[in-house]
Amino acid sequence: MIGSRGSVLRVGGRQLTRVLTGSKSSEANADLNNKSSSVRTKSLGPSDSGFTHSTPVIMPDTTLYPVLEKLGLLNAEHVQIKDPARVEELVSTLVSGGFANLQLVVDFDFTLTRVHIDNQRCHCSWGIMDNSTLMPAYYREEANTLLAKYYPIEIDPHMTEEEKIPFMREWYGQIHKLIVKCKVSQDSLAEMVASSNAMLREGTEKLCEKLHNENVPVLVFSAGMGDILEQVLRRFKVYTDNIKVVSNFFDYNQEGVVVGFKGDLIHMFNKNENAIHSSNYFDKLAGRHNVILMGDSMGDIKMAVGVPQPNNVLKIGFLNDKVEERIESYMNGFDIVLIDDQTMDVVNSIIRLMG
Repeated sequence: MIGSRGSVLRVGGRQLTRVLTGSKSSEANADLNNKSSSVRTKSLGPSDSGFTHSTPVIMPDTTLYPVLEKLGLLNAEHVQIKDPARVEELVSTLVSGGFANLQLVVDFDFTLTRVHIDNQRCHCSWGIMDNSTLMPAYYREEANTLLAKYYPIEIDPHMTEEEKIPFMREWYGQIHKLIVKCKVSQDSLAEMVASSNAMLREGTEKLCEKLHNENVPVLVFSAGMGDILEQVLRRFKVYTDNIKVVSNFFDYNQEGVVVGFKGDLIHMFNKNENAIHSSNYFDKLAGRHNVILMGDSMGDIKMAVGVPQPNNVLKIGFLNDKVEERIESYMNGFDIVLIDDQTMDVVNSIIRLMG
């Protein structure tokens, strides 16, 4: 149980293991018995991770947090809020500020996209290539070996970011060399995406449509592969003119074959160092002081660095795996933590309050 200002909020979830071939996990969705909210809650019991939820002894005083209560965020077992008073204030500010003052800064892999569906692990932008039959077998073997070596380091809660960064640079550098070695064709990317099981979180299309209609700018900041990421956005028809993508993009030769990557390397822990923060992107949005930030790793917290001050940043974190090990750090870093939530219900509910 997690304590917060004299209250105890529930912790629940199931542990997922990231493997290239996909892993199995069960989903159980139940609608809230709250007419003012469309946020789904989950019936979370014991899982194969050994992580269970406990029934709270004391629940938050809902009269203190009317907006959170209206959104159904206080009693949803998969929603964790360390400081409900702060979140109540942030959400109220976002709603009162309206669309004209809003911008979104969002991670892509396993944030905009689903982690699993029908007991099967979904592909991230890396996984799309990892699992494509258009890639040579040696690519999958070598990529799997690198994953087994470096992914545990990426999610190790006992290492600092500074300790992890050299390993992440090694990992990305070796993967990039491997991709170049495979002589990937630009024309093959759309087919790779079409044959993958990559999917947007439920409700993402609805969210993107609303943001486009209201002219709300969305910065998609990803440490994945930008060319594949853009193909996914196009496949689901959400790549509109209000969305800007910052990621690792391929460099092609005249024959359309990948020969390298453009610009500086973006990995999960340097999203505050990329050129976007020294460019005029945020300057163009100087009047939009309210930010909804969404990510699935601790490195994503930094994505809003560069937003002109003063600003109000609501940080929403998707905790997809290693729940028991990582819940404390996520609670400390994100304002709202969503455990094994494959939807955009929480964000859509906030947006709905704005009109």
